[in-house]
Amino acid sequence: MSYEIILTDIDNTLFDFDRGSAAGVEKVLEYYGLTYTEERLQLYLSENDKLWKQYEQGLIPKDHIFKTRFQTYMALFGIEADPIFANDLYVEGLKEKVYFMPHCKEFLDAVKGKYKLYALTNGVTLTQQVRMERSGMAHYFDGIFISEQMGCKKPEKAFFDKVFDAIGPVDKRKCIMLGDSLTSDMQGGRNAGVDTCLVGQIEADPRCDYIIKDLMELLPILEQ
Repeated sequence: MSYEIILTDIDNTLFDFDRGSAAGVEKVLEYYGLTYTEERLQLYLSENDKLWKQYEQGLIPKDHIFKTRFQTYMALFGIEADPIFANDLYVEGLKEKVYFMPHCKEFLDAVKGKYKLYALTNGVTLTQQVRMERSGMAHYFDGIFISEQMGCKKPEKAFFDKVFDAIGPVDKRKCIMLGDSLTSDMQGGRNAGVDTCLVGQIEADPRCDYIIKDLMELLPILEQ
């Protein structure tokens, strides 16, 4: 059975969030008199990822991420930073330019008009709206669902239930969830009862029906 609906994550699936983060981290480090390095970026990404996984698991509220991540991060360099101010600096840098994952536009061109495409994200509403607008990619999507606006988040079944209520009626056998996160996207797809496709990693996992390295590899899967 071929697919008709693609549910897709945004960050590190379509948009290169790590590259965008680099601009934000550089802005913060520069303000505090530190030189940006790849190692320092990876330290931030690691600290940030820990907090987002705690949020996905329901262990912390989302605002806790923004209130603490730069306090913890800058403490690694012996700097007592104002976490809210530093976070605002980071977001400014993040929003300045949108970077894309390899073959993103080619993939979106290929699926436009053939499949319904919906973006599902746990990201910050304002940041995602600005980045989507600046990307010039908004017209490819039939809908964009942001957890802050939904009152729930991936991977919760309630999040997907609300998505299906908004776009339905839906034959879940003809839906596929595309994303880069096992804990958010793949587990979310499992909770929602739809097939899943992990992009960017190659490790086998029972939460994944398919694993691809490049977005274009999804096209033959959609048409099978």
